Amino acid sequence: MTTRTPACTPERTPVRTSLRVLCLLLLLGAAASVEVHARAQPEAPEPPRDERETWRVGVLPFDTVDLLPEEVSLGRTVPLLLLDALSGLREHRLDSDERDARSHQVLDGARLAAGRALDREIRTRDRLLFADITAETRAERLESADERVATARREYRRLAELNAERIEVAGVKPVELRPGAGELLPASSSARMAAREGRLDFVISGTVERLDGEFLILELFGYCAARERTVLQETLVLRPEEIAQQIDRLIDRAAEAVLGRQWAHLTVRSSESDAAVQVDGVLHGFGSVTVNYLEPGPREVRVTHENRERIETVVLLPFERAETEVTFPLAVSEAIIIDSEPTGADIYVDSIWVGRTPSEVARPRRPTTVVLQREGFHASRFPLQTDSPERISRRLAPDVIGWSELTLEQRDRFYRSLGFFVVSLPVPIILYGVYDNLATFFAAGTPPNLDSGEADRLVGLANTVQGAYWVSVGVSTGLFVNMAIQLVRYIRAAESYHFH
Repeated sequence: MTTRTPACTPERTPVRTSLRVLCLLLLLGAAASVEVHARAQPEAPEPPRDERETWRVGVLPFDTVDLLPEEVSLGRTVPLLLLDALSGLREHRLDSDERDARSHQVLDGARLAAGRALDREIRTRDRLLFADITAETRAERLESADERVATARREYRRLAELNAERIEVAGVKPVELRPGAGELLPASSSARMAAREGRLDFVISGTVERLDGEFLILELFGYCAARERTVLQETLVLRPEEIAQQIDRLIDRAAEAVLGRQWAHLTVRSSESDAAVQVDGVLHGFGSVTVNYLEPGPREVRVTHENRERIETVVLLPFERAETEVTFPLAVSEAIIIDSEPTGADIYVDSIWVGRTPSEVARPRRPTTVVLQREGFHASRFPLQTDSPERISRRLAPDVIGWSELTLEQRDRFYRSLGFFVVSLPVPIILYGVYDNLATFFAAGTPPNLDSGEADRLVGLANTVQGAYWVSVGVSTGLFVNMAIQLVRYIRAAESYHFH
């Protein structure tokens, strides 16, 4: 049997191989052209960004209408109180509507800038047509200007077709007060104008108006620049003397708008005055602390004192003024027995009554002051140290006439001595005047028209007046010394209570 081989087999194999190679080359060429085209395509430009990293707030002076002269200052006092309260707010939370309004605001600003850039490039190109330059130079510059115009037009068209949803706006921004803490904005015709001139996100304004001579109308407004409308309005009708009590209501409404969320106040009271109080891991003070404008919900309160710590979770409701008290049990320590003679004296440790003698007192962790008081006896004051002995006994000195009676008696003695001294002062003054007149009369010798008997009598009178003058001076000096002594005794009697 003879095997037959097809005659076409040797011819078909090269053809199939050539077709495969051709297809592979075509595929590689297509891939290369796609890659080259992709490389030639420029990357899509990024959408505009929200460059404002903070949420800027300003407060305008309030308008005043028909106020009395002494009430005109309310136009600055009330907004300054608002500004002081808002200075403690840290961040603003933007809701979806506000973020959407801000993204449109950013896009509108970018479109406006692109339109101005396009107009500027067109004007620059048109000026080349009338420039005094050669035709060759004009042609070169026009070519470059046309490219810039085309680029600016593409950018403007891109922004005109761009969807505002592609612009990212942060959901939380730090609050920034403009022009600064404690400073009001310059007076402006409207909140909208003030926001535009100061590039602000939120402007607080208001009015104070007198109504019927007895009441005041106090209005508060909050203008949102992104939404271009007033989003806050509060009106109070009150008497002038009620402003101090009602201003908190305006502050709370303004704080809610600035925060962009609900709030709650929390007061933490500790039994230890030097205990550190933390809320959500932030230290707010020592002892009793009030934390304002917290976000409602569960808040962790941590109070630490020396090596002891208490942790509580407080759930805050919206607009609640919550309070919580943290008590530390007394640390176990040695007791000190305090006694007195006689017994029954009241014991005060740092001005706090703790019992009557004899009684046990906890050994202090730091130096304190103990005062023992009993009626009819002088108070006894002494320090209590951490290393004081286990028993302390004090002998109380009897108050025979009483401290108040002794003080009154010494006061009366001082006043009497002061009166005697004052009364004695005119006598030496008058005597000195008489003696000076007589001495002046005889200064040039015995007058010629005066006989010897009368002259001797006047000389004797002058000597007598001189002697009386020195006696009166001595008496006044003695009364002055007595007055000084009585003053010292009066001061000692008044201060004697504090030395016992």
